[in-house]
Amino acid sequence: MTATPREDDRRRLAALLRDMAAHETSLLRDGTRPWTWWLDRAVLHGRRHGYINTLLIGAQWRAAADVRSYEDWRAAGRQVRRGETGIRVLSRTGRPYAVFDIAQTAGLPPPPVPAGPPAPPDGVVRRLVDEQGLAPVEADSVAYLVQAWLGLEPEPPVFPVNAFWAGADAGDRILRTARRVHDRVRDPSGGVLPDAHRFFRARLKASWVPAYLDGRGFPAAVQRRRQIGCAPDSPHALIDHLRSLGHPDEAIVAAGLARHGASGRPHVMFRDRAMFPIRRPDGVIAGFIGRRRDGGEGPKYLNGPDTEFFHKGELLYGLHEVRDRLAAGARPVLVEGPLDAIAVEVAGPSEFAAVATCGLSLTAAHLAALAAAADLAAAGVLTALDDDPAGRSAAVRAWDVLNRVTGPLDLAHLPGGEDPAGVLAAHGRDALLSALRAAVPLMDAVVDAAAARAGGPLTTPEQRLAALRAACGPLAARPSGAARQVVRLAARTALPASLVTETVTDHIAPPRR
Repeated sequence: MTATPREDDRRRLAALLRDMAAHETSLLRDGTRPWTWWLDRAVLHGRRHGYINTLLIGAQWRAAADVRSYEDWRAAGRQVRRGETGIRVLSRTGRPYAVFDIAQTAGLPPPPVPAGPPAPPDGVVRRLVDEQGLAPVEADSVAYLVQAWLGLEPEPPVFPVNAFWAGADAGDRILRTARRVHDRVRDPSGGVLPDAHRFFRARLKASWVPAYLDGRGFPAAVQRRRQIGCAPDSPHALIDHLRSLGHPDEAIVAAGLARHGASGRPHVMFRDRAMFPIRRPDGVIAGFIGRRRDGGEGPKYLNGPDTEFFHKGELLYGLHEVRDRLAAGARPVLVEGPLDAIAVEVAGPSEFAAVATCGLSLTAAHLAALAAAADLAAAGVLTALDDDPAGRSAAVRAWDVLNRVTGPLDLAHLPGGEDPAGVLAAHGRDALLSALRAAVPLMDAVVDAAAARAGGPLTTPEQRLAALRAACGPLAARPSGAARQVVRLAARTALPASLVTETVTDHIAPPRR
């Protein structure tokens, strides 16, 4: 089959980039550049881009500080400026693609990185590094990277002039080990959860999950950005893998990844599920939520159990991932499940930023976490739960927590009684975006629910008056929407507008002295 001119150009560019990386490696090996030159760039780019791409970024843009793809910058609320030339790097499959430094973008500054745990005591990082069994130069490199990623200012080790070890195998091994040690230092699970996440990620490609998600409107780039994985249909595969990395059974159970069976042998919590990591505000993985395949056994979404460091009533799925967009002014959207949150990202990545309660009712701790990342007084909160009786009831329950927000509170009516992920799959991105933009005040649903509870079928004057008085309760807490609700209540109860106005005014007006 004859290659197209575009494919030929791509192959030539990939070959050129491989040659550039080989040349940069040769400069390290012959001592033209010290190994610390690569280490300093790996501090900035290594965790995201790997050994070869760190070389390519350094060769093309020496002063690069924060390099991401066009899609990642857009998700962060920044735009690559028109006419900017991308920094060319290679994907894992060897295909070239473009990334851009923050200096090539415009928008509000990214929010500060949340403070992590205190720096570890002296010697902890080195002890963990020495446990990895690396050669001395690799161990010194790992220790330097980990300490730099922890925000410390380590002294660069002394290396031989010629970095004879330089190359993709050693460089990626150093970065993998540094990520693992860094996770163990920062992570209260002792590295169990990050190792489990890598296990799930490694099993994604050969599973049913990518095609399923792509068919629902979540392409590979979105799956990669959200770091989705797959739990295999095996009761012990994850446990055996974590044991091979040195994690004891009790640590695996304590991390919420397994539970003890009747025989005493642990069994995994998640089987044959798409896996979504739930992160703390500083980005550290605290737990997982698993989504079964359609027609599979068990609940659609399965939360991991509460653990010492995973409290479902305090964490919102997606909050860490959308923190940049919230800081840039995107409107917070409250949804139920991970796929709903990602669907909102697909529909309006710069306009909306969704977080999911993962099937729980909204709590004061959830709201506090959201308020720490977004200006709720300006942006308010938009709820986009399932547009069915259960979803509307959940929105009304959320009001009890949300009514302390001074910004606007709205409710999206989604077509077909669907959740956001269902709208995206059935009707497409534009339909979901239109529904989010056409939201109505959440007060509408709250007032309607109060009136329905008190007034029933509204067939008698007494029932209509009871409905009116009950609806005044939430209005007293948020009188700014009273005018709209007077019109709605008059139509709903068939009471004179003057009576409705007088009753509402009496409830929301301050008492006379």
